[in-house]
Amino acid sequence: MDMTLYELRPKPAPSSAPAAAPAGSVLLVDDDPDFREMVRTAFVRAGYRVLEAENGNAALAIMAVHPVDLVVTDIIMPEADGYEVILRLKDQKSRPPLIAVTGGSLRLRMELPGMARLLGAEAAFEKPVDLKALLAEAGRLIAARKAAEGRIAEHKSAENEAESTG
Repeated sequence: MDMTLYELRPKPAPSSAPAAAPAGSVLLVDDDPDFREMVRTAFVRAGYRVLEAENGNAALAIMAVHPVDLVVTDIIMPEADGYEVILRLKDQKSRPPLIAVTGGSLRLRMELPGMARLLGAEAAFEKPVDLKALLAEAGRLIAARKAAEGRIAEHKSAENEAESTG
């Protein structure tokens, strides 16, 4: 029986500085509550606001009400799996970036992360997940999305200004 150990370090003592705005919002989708708790703790400590779902159907329902900056989804889950989440979000105009995670590649003898990337996930990780690498990729994807949204807003503002002066 293989076991994976995860290390969670204590949060540093709070400073007297004002609380910073959240680094972004993340929807964490996994049917394993222990995995969700571990990853949620890492994201919260890094300054993210985290929403959780236990399967793809619950994730899609949450996203219909709460826009998020990033989705981290397991691939193999009951009801609606991670592939279904990726495919359902793929065609949305302003969908959040997706990171797929899985622990089933060896068991199923399939390249599940590669398939997730082919279907539209921006990144994929095998479990046990390297939390530092996951947080780094999450930060990169959210920063890229916010930069793109900023460029779109600037472009629209310039167009509106040109129309009003023209």
